[in-house]
Amino acid sequence: MTGNACACACVAATILLASTPYPSCAQDATAPPRPRIGLALGGGAARGFAHIGILKWFDEHRIPIDDVAGSSMGGLVGGAFAAGMSPGEVEALVASLRWDVMLASSAPFADKDARRKQDARDYVSQMAFGLRGGFTLPRGLSTGQPVEVVLGRIAMPYYAISNFDDLPTPYRAVAVDLRKSEVVVFDRGWLAEAMRATMALPGVFPPVVAGGRLLVDGGVLNNVPADVVSDMGADVVIAVDVSADLAHEARAESIIGVLGDTLNVMLRGLTRASLERANLVLAPDLKGMFGTDFDRAPEFIQRGYAAAEARKADLLPYALSDSAYRAYLASRASRRRTELPAPAFAEVEGVTGAQASQIRTRFLPFVARPLDEAGIEKQLSALIGTERYTTATYRLAVEGGRTGLMITVTPKTYGPPFLLVALDLRSDPSTGIAATARGRIVAMDVAGAGNEARIDVAAGTEMGVGAEWYRPMGRTGLFLAPRGGVERRQFNVYDAARFRAESRESNYRIACDVGYTSGNRFETRVGYAAEHLDRATTVGDRLLPDLNGVQTYFSGTLRYDGQNGAVIPDRGAFVQGRIRRFVETAKSAPTSLVAAADPADLLMADIDSTWFAQAGTHGRVFVRAAGGTAFGSTTLINAFTLGGSFSLGALNDGELRGSEFALVDAGYLHRLYRFAEGAAGSLWIGGWVESGGAADRLSTSAIKTNFSGGMIIETPLGPILAAASVGVDGRYRFYASLGNVLPSAR
Repeated sequence: MTGNACACACVAATILLASTPYPSCAQDATAPPRPRIGLALGGGAARGFAHIGILKWFDEHRIPIDDVAGSSMGGLVGGAFAAGMSPGEVEALVASLRWDVMLASSAPFADKDARRKQDARDYVSQMAFGLRGGFTLPRGLSTGQPVEVVLGRIAMPYYAISNFDDLPTPYRAVAVDLRKSEVVVFDRGWLAEAMRATMALPGVFPPVVAGGRLLVDGGVLNNVPADVVSDMGADVVIAVDVSADLAHEARAESIIGVLGDTLNVMLRGLTRASLERANLVLAPDLKGMFGTDFDRAPEFIQRGYAAAEARKADLLPYALSDSAYRAYLASRASRRRTELPAPAFAEVEGVTGAQASQIRTRFLPFVARPLDEAGIEKQLSALIGTERYTTATYRLAVEGGRTGLMITVTPKTYGPPFLLVALDLRSDPSTGIAATARGRIVAMDVAGAGNEARIDVAAGTEMGVGAEWYRPMGRTGLFLAPRGGVERRQFNVYDAARFRAESRESNYRIACDVGYTSGNRFETRVGYAAEHLDRATTVGDRLLPDLNGVQTYFSGTLRYDGQNGAVIPDRGAFVQGRIRRFVETAKSAPTSLVAAADPADLLMADIDSTWFAQAGTHGRVFVRAAGGTAFGSTTLINAFTLGGSFSLGALNDGELRGSEFALVDAGYLHRLYRFAEGAAGSLWIGGWVESGGAADRLSTSAIKTNFSGGMIIETPLGPILAAASVGVDGRYRFYASLGNVLPSAR
């Protein structure tokens, strides 16, 4: 029989014998059936990208894969392949992923709702803890939500399969049940859940709760599941081990080294036991490459390809003829599903009552229309942006003969309420360093669904306590927000660039705002506030008036936040404007240098804005524009100030004071390094120009220009800035800080 005839016969056999996993198509009709080949793909985080290179080599050399099982990253690559994707499609999928987003500790900034964006800017440390039932840490560094979305896209067409043998390539995912300390092999169920469970790396992704089991990464007990592939019925088991190479010198000089080497020895011992069931083991040379090197996917893939090429003498005996391999591919393609029905209903699981009803309402517009995956994923992102849920996913489900949307949400078990913490440090010319520790408690559904309470506490150079109760008015976007608190701060006073005094100011405030929020970018408020100011000079000359009085004012604020990050975003604009009409201003005793009081009918307005854009892969350009005015009045008590990082850095913090101010910054930041692919931050260097001034009459005041440059390190405690600024007038300053001092985080 010719090769073409053989191919036709194989296709016909596929159609007639659809219940058979694969037809036995040999080189000719009289040849014995070819062996069934199974592939076991091991875990190793980013090292698992090497599996793609193995798959590419197999495809190019016409070696079929009849069964596949995987742990951890091997489970992701193997699951994508089993779902019908070609090696090239799997490679393209990996290349499209942003691992800083995949591994992020919270919802992407752009997806957060307006209040959660405010929290992220106020507390750029990203240190958040749960207070439900006591002080609790999250179950993982990452929520796992972006991973869930990717896995859902892969698995969606197979919503109705009965078991994983019905996939284009039979598949098994290996996980571990923490409660029973035993291996769990997924051979049926929701494909995305199985893939997510095998990837639940302890400490990185939260465990998966399914069927009463608490599931984590299969690599914990079976990192290269050759035994699982053998049990699937494979005649030839080919295992791929990408785990850490223990041929290097042990790092037992430190406690961390001892623990790391001990863990590796334990995992390798378990891996060896499983590999005894393998006929052939491929171990790519990955020395010098680590599981956190997600940005080196092309190199990992090349190393995997090279590993297969190095063993081609052992692999090529399993290669098929061109016609037989085309028949194998045709059989796989015939089992691949791509069509998705229009959902007939929308249901919610994971929560009940009002929450379930509200979530279901979000997804009703997607019923009885072609499946809109992008639109559904956008709504899921908005749910995650409320910070109430660890994950929010969807799948197609069949109920009563109808196919519809099943939305699954996983509420955070450790909150709300949540505790956000931050530490602000900056160099100070009078005390050497100014330090403030801050915390915010965010409680949701306080005195009614949708209501929210914030409680802020600060101790150090700045001290205070404050609270706000946020009450939405139905679903209109309107809200009511009474608030109040007390703040106490110390600040320096300068005259002609010389430090002259240190003042202490206390502010006791009560206020109430009515506002409107649209989507997750825009908020506006109007309100009334009453403040009692108590200010006194504690060291040096009394250049500012001592105060002990009340001032009241009406205010209006507008906030637009279209950036995609709170520290150094890729792109977008942020604008915040405020206007205040004072009804009464605090009184003070006059001195030879200061006025007795601000005008009683004082009107003031200010605005601060930043814009970021990408400049190549690693660069960011930014512009900051800010200004304020008292509309011709002279104010000292409520004066604007300039000076400090990104506000004329060659000047000390708050050195310039006046009834008017203007500032423009422009600069470039270049990313040198990403920690854990950006999930733990990045290292940046850059330079910027600052120009502006503050005075009672800015038109008659000299504008100052500074040239600045420095380094920014994003850390879990917040961004660290080390910089230097020099002015055209010759003044210069070196300064360092920790906290939200960057123009994007104000």
